[in-house]
Amino acid sequence: MSNFTDKLKAFLHDPIDKCFEIPSHIQRAKEYAEIIDVSGVDEMNGPDEIASCMERSFLPKSEKYGLRKEHFYQECTEIRHPFSEGKICLPDFDKKKILSEVKTVFENIKTALPQDDKDKFLYLWRNLMEEMFDKFKDLPIGKYIPVLPADTRMPDHSIWEHLKIASAIKAFKDKQNNQLYQDNSLFLFSIGPVQSFISQARKTRDLFMGSFILSYLTFKAIEVVVEKYGPTNIIYPDLYKQPLMDWFLKKKNVEIKNSTEYWIDQPTIPNRFVAMIPITNVNEIKEFAQTIENKVKEAWMDMIKQVLDEFKLYSENEIKNISEKQTKNFPEIYWTAIPFKIGSNDLKVKDLKEFFAEHEIKKWHDLENFISLNAEFPPNIGFQYKLAYSTLEKSMGARKNLRNFEQIEEYDKKCHLCGEREAVICGKKREDEKKETEKIKCKVYLDVEKYGKYISSTEGLCIICFTKRALDKYLVNKFSDKFKDFSFPSTAEISCSDFKEKALKDAKSEFKEYVKTFQDIVGEENFKQVKVSFIPKLKEQNSNIENLEGYWFYEENLRVKEFEEQFGITPGEEQLNELKKKLKIITNKIGSPSPYYAILMLDGDFMGEWLSGERLPSLENAYNTEIWKKLPGEFKNQLKKFTNNKKILTPAIHASISHALRNYSLEFVRNIVEEEHLGKLVYSGGDDVLAFVNLKDLFDVMRKLRAAFSGHIKVVDGKIEVDWSNDTGFVEKDVEKDGRYFLTMGPKASASMGVVIAHYKAPLKIVIDNVRDTEKKAKNLEGKDAFAVSLMKRSGQTIKFACKWIVDNEDILEKIKKVSDYFRHESKPRLSKTFPYKLSKTLNEIKDKEGRFTLSQGIFEAELKRVLARSIENANKDKKKTAINNLFEDISFIFFNSGIGANVDQFIALLEFARFMAKPGD
Repeated sequence: MSNFTDKLKAFLHDPIDKCFEIPSHIQRAKEYAEIIDVSGVDEMNGPDEIASCMERSFLPKSEKYGLRKEHFYQECTEIRHPFSEGKICLPDFDKKKILSEVKTVFENIKTALPQDDKDKFLYLWRNLMEEMFDKFKDLPIGKYIPVLPADTRMPDHSIWEHLKIASAIKAFKDKQNNQLYQDNSLFLFSIGPVQSFISQARKTRDLFMGSFILSYLTFKAIEVVVEKYGPTNIIYPDLYKQPLMDWFLKKKNVEIKNSTEYWIDQPTIPNRFVAMIPITNVNEIKEFAQTIENKVKEAWMDMIKQVLDEFKLYSENEIKNISEKQTKNFPEIYWTAIPFKIGSNDLKVKDLKEFFAEHEIKKWHDLENFISLNAEFPPNIGFQYKLAYSTLEKSMGARKNLRNFEQIEEYDKKCHLCGEREAVICGKKREDEKKETEKIKCKVYLDVEKYGKYISSTEGLCIICFTKRALDKYLVNKFSDKFKDFSFPSTAEISCSDFKEKALKDAKSEFKEYVKTFQDIVGEENFKQVKVSFIPKLKEQNSNIENLEGYWFYEENLRVKEFEEQFGITPGEEQLNELKKKLKIITNKIGSPSPYYAILMLDGDFMGEWLSGERLPSLENAYNTEIWKKLPGEFKNQLKKFTNNKKILTPAIHASISHALRNYSLEFVRNIVEEEHLGKLVYSGGDDVLAFVNLKDLFDVMRKLRAAFSGHIKVVDGKIEVDWSNDTGFVEKDVEKDGRYFLTMGPKASASMGVVIAHYKAPLKIVIDNVRDTEKKAKNLEGKDAFAVSLMKRSGQTIKFACKWIVDNEDILEKIKKVSDYFRHESKPRLSKTFPYKLSKTLNEIKDKEGRFTLSQGIFEAELKRVLARSIENANKDKKKTAINNLFEDISFIFFNSGIGANVDQFIALLEFARFMAKPGD
């Protein structure tokens, strides 16, 4: 259905208020559509029937079970969470007022709507929910607008998801012959490599730009689908209110309500997408895929050309030829498609038998037969969605195993970033210009005093890695002001951001004076190299204050050699002493900055199983509570038998997963990391998060990110708080402003996290590799829902442990934080910093070869109490006793129940981490 007139009709075939008054919903849909000059919405039976078959659970034929048709009529009383047992109940509502207000919305938007059907469709897809919410936000029903159900009997998917799926389907219903014709395929597209490309980084900006490139190139692929078929044909990821999508719509002159384009500098698009495309001819699918591939490669080459042009390099034939050679195999592109039609016949279960075991095919066939004979609506092609999607994923796995990229041999000096390709562009100091030999042999040399932001005198980069490093040159032209004077905080900037926060609050004039003195020493031009933006949380309230790169707030760096290396100047001893003196004034007032920072990587658990439907809840959770009770016992039992008592995977489930992950990424992750805390996102694309965090906020960021993933949060006074009691799967956000419910992955979902704490001078590549390994360590715990920590001390020692987030409803990280608080210097009572060492002396003597404690729990507890009694300081007798009891309870629980398996080595590492977090750097 590339015809946007038909897409409009399908998108409007059901009214948004359907759930409030079902008997008249068809007439209301026609009325609302005609207000905005769209007629014929009642002709969309084909897309509606397929979408409904794909989405709904099953109701029995009333006459077969001796029931009246009205038996299953249901008012809108509850909304079921699609992936769990959670639900929210709706309040009483004024039906007449709601229907009247919905009509008013259509009357109000009529004048703003474009005349062109494609533009009108794009406007409605993007703005209708916002318009509806704006109209209803002051009414009790307002917060439910984003999650209103498509079907009151089976309220586990929203009307918005139903309209999205219906408008993505190309189908026609011949009512006269009762024939349903369709022409659709599932299409999966992926680019890579992901981990290796992103992790090839020496600077934090390399890490960010690698993420941005993959996110942007995937969106360029998505653009082809959107241009031809519209955004609703993208099942995953959810494009609604995605910053890049809003930017795209703006380019199309589509008016946007509450645009998210401001956040375009945050990579939020994953490296793959799933689409419904209205093509089933194999050659046409191949041609379409080739068009997408060409678009991606054109966008990538455009990036390279524009970046090199900014340095006047692309005009050189040798560089141009090397560029083509080095970029030949990047990005790797994979796609696969499963048509819902083979020749002129709809896809059948038997057509997919080579992808499934015989018993699986039989079970699905038996379910299809049961539904045909006993259900209210007979199955159509939409029934095959689950098998088609499973086949799609299996096909992609097989496709990726076929390597079709030729290895290009390059024998010259390798790139310092990737170590794979030849170094082409190098940095050079002016003083080296007359030297006959160079440390690194390159095709091009850039003056580091002019371009030190992009390359150092000790670096040689390949074309791909240099493009990554200098991508802002491209982005500032593509996205204008958002990337003007772009800077991504360094590890030093992250490390000292709490120091700057305190300085801006308690020593602002001294901070300004220090920055001014530094600028006077290096000069205005050199200062531009180290003038950076504040971390997001500090940026807005300090926009009129110049910020100096965090590296220069550590006294160890205020040396002649550092200034010579960075700026090519030799400051006098008197100047440096004056600078140190002014830094000392600040540190005397607020303390010295910690040299450590954290990088965290979060990944949703079992996402493949969620997407395949394996982790969906029992069947009854698809139904309104009252409807489930009304189902005939025989029908219910047979349905349970054929479905293994599990909800069936549908595109509405996929759309809901996509929407929940969008909400997590755009509504919660950014708020947690950048608005509420001292952190900076590298990437947030749904179930994956990569971020830098200042240690002051690490505990809070970790807990909130994990809790938000499953919807275990609440918003109080505009701030996100952990709330493990919220099991609905929905989060009410922005209560004070325009509170609305947001769908999340729900209480059955979990995520695991790897955290690395490192010194700001530690090689970033090593840190990134470590955080990936640390995340894998968390993922290796049985049942997952875990976090792992690796503390890389500057001394070279690394301590590691992994444990669960929640055990027996106890928050393990919260307990670790409580223990950590007792280590703080100002604590009364205080836990001695030698406590982990004292406890380890005894435990190390009685652990086995694998590090496990093998004696009784009573012996451990007796020893723990003894060491605690010797380690509590700064307290009278009563307070000491209370502290011992509190610590004993938490530490004992952690040892036996946190998932570390009573492993002494990991346990001591955990205590060392708790001690370190109390005073990082001690």
